[in-house]
Amino acid sequence: MDVTEKLAWSIEASVHWYDAMCEAHGVPGEHHDDYWVNRRSMPPYMSNLITLRDDTGTAAQVAAIRSLIGTNAGYGVKDSFQCLSLGELGLRVLFRATWIFRPEGAEGPKDDGALEWRVVRTPLQLQAWESTWRGVGDNAEARQHPAVFPPSLLHRSDFRFLLGERGGKAVATAALNRTAHAVGLSNVFAPTEEPDKLFPGCVRLACSIFPGLPLVGYERDAHLVAAKAAGFETVHGLTVWVPAEVV
Repeated sequence: MDVTEKLAWSIEASVHWYDAMCEAHGVPGEHHDDYWVNRRSMPPYMSNLITLRDDTGTAAQVAAIRSLIGTNAGYGVKDSFQCLSLGELGLRVLFRATWIFRPEGAEGPKDDGALEWRVVRTPLQLQAWESTWRGVGDNAEARQHPAVFPPSLLHRSDFRFLLGERGGKAVATAALNRTAHAVGLSNVFAPTEEPDKLFPGCVRLACSIFPGLPLVGYERDAHLVAAKAAGFETVHGLTVWVPAEVV
């Protein structure tokens, strides 16, 4: 499998996550050849536009980004191919990350068993999951919002929320979303646990829930290092842009 296909499956899983989350919040997005867009207020940490093609789709993408300016002060752009320059449109780089890919059938990562991972089944368990997720410093902004992950998501056969526990206490989160080609792994977080403690257990559980499919996603910094140690390979860079005036 070449890089182009791995990248396409990674982006597909990201868009699938966005579609499901937006549907759950009653704000569906729009699919276009060169981009996915949502012109309304989004759940926290979700961009209003995701690019679906490289620089061959730049003109249409930039036109769509221009149409967002002034409509939503908090809008963002996920440049999936890291090929846009949006400074002249008044945007700045929020962060850069890397798409990752773990082949199906890869040997399970070594796990010291310190964390016990289980699938969230009930709304009460999902509340515990989101409470743990909100406890992470990077997710502090979400504390100003009502519930981000509605219980309706538990009824989807293509979604799973994974809760990591230590000594019976919820300490870590992860989420899965399955497409026709791959399983997206995202929201691998913990308020106090180190990233290298998170990936082995949740990756093993993900592979047992959705066998025969590769895992995809994107990470950065220490989480990227931990993902690579758990068997992921790097695929391509991506950039998330936000308006320059947004802190």
